[in-house]
Amino acid sequence: MFEEFLDIYLDDLIAGFPCYSSPRFSTSIAASFSGAESRNRNWMHPLRTFKLPEAVREHAQYEAIQDHWLVMGGPERSFPFTDPLDFASVALQLPNVVPDISALDQDLGVGDGVERDFQLQKTYERAGETYTRPIYLPQDGEVLVALNGLPPDDGTLTGGPYTWEVSRPGGVITFTPAPAAGLEVTAGFLFDVAVRFEADDSFDGIVQSYQVSGFSDLSFVEVRPC
Repeated sequence: MFEEFLDIYLDDLIAGFPCYSSPRFSTSIAASFSGAESRNRNWMHPLRTFKLPEAVREHAQYEAIQDHWLVMGGPERSFPFTDPLDFASVALQLPNVVPDISALDQDLGVGDGVERDFQLQKTYERAGETYTRPIYLPQDGEVLVALNGLPPDDGTLTGGPYTWEVSRPGGVITFTPAPAAGLEVTAGFLFDVAVRFEADDSFDGIVQSYQVSGFSDLSFVEVRPC
């Protein structure tokens, strides 16, 4: 799923907020002599960059980020990060505040009696247009699942009761047995993003900034699964 992924969070000493969270697409734009344009979207899903301004302010934080950077091999390995602006199956009321989630938040598909695996996903909507984002790092213990609005282990469900598990990394819910035809699969969840340090020389910048000004920013880049 993710090459060289270590499921180790940043030390709690490193504050994840305030945070700049910037998704970006790759788009090729060709302009003709008339000024007309043609545009081609190269990526189906955006990649995000995260910046924590002045995240390292004291020596204990410096030591914590140094340990993390060394264990990760700089940008070699990726690790989980919770985007304080988007980490739940529902819209946030406030940044970095956990909202109430329910098993009905997101539609994942409809059972056909054969398929057992359903990918977690979050759909964003504006004026009838939608974008659906796959979720690969659900937070442990923070996934709620329903079939036709009922708990999967409800004995009244056709073909039930059902058991389920969810992968991390992966974000795939696997049912036993496969949901019967017509059963609507929904879920609610909290999730993380796989990120890496920005570059090989990023820690050098952290050291210099910290020594000169007494604080340093941290920058991470989202990692796309293979």
